[in-house]
Amino acid sequence: MPRSTARSLGRPGCGEGCGIDILSPMSEPQVVPFSVTAFEPEAPGIASRAVQVNGVRWAIVQYEPGVLREEWCEEGHSGYVLDGEVSYEFQDGRAVLAVREGEGFTLPDGSGHRGRAGADGARLFLIDRAG
Repeated sequence: MPRSTARSLGRPGCGEGCGIDILSPMSEPQVVPFSVTAFEPEAPGIASRAVQVNGVRWAIVQYEPGVLREEWCEEGHSGYVLDGEVSYEFQDGRAVLAVREGEGFTLPDGSGHRGRAGADGARLFLIDRAG
């Protein structure tokens, strides 16, 4: 059986070849080939390896130790901490969400949030909300 269709992504703010776009119907089993994409810088001290799966961004995101993402993100995400820990602060002042290795989390759409890595950094698996 043929493997899923893949092509270069060209996501905004990302150079050519920054990811793979999987276009197969979700009714078929498929491999999501993170290993064929390079880590690309997202912000100072933060890099990601991204793949689009039927129009939804999946990413492995690495934070260097203690790094705070400077900008606020309004897009929702679901994620899992692979290594380390990350704390999310919210622009509306709600309580900080601290997530450690082995824990999953969700961040709502429209609620400005940004992450700060713990003392040993963090490695996350994120899925952005379809939109």
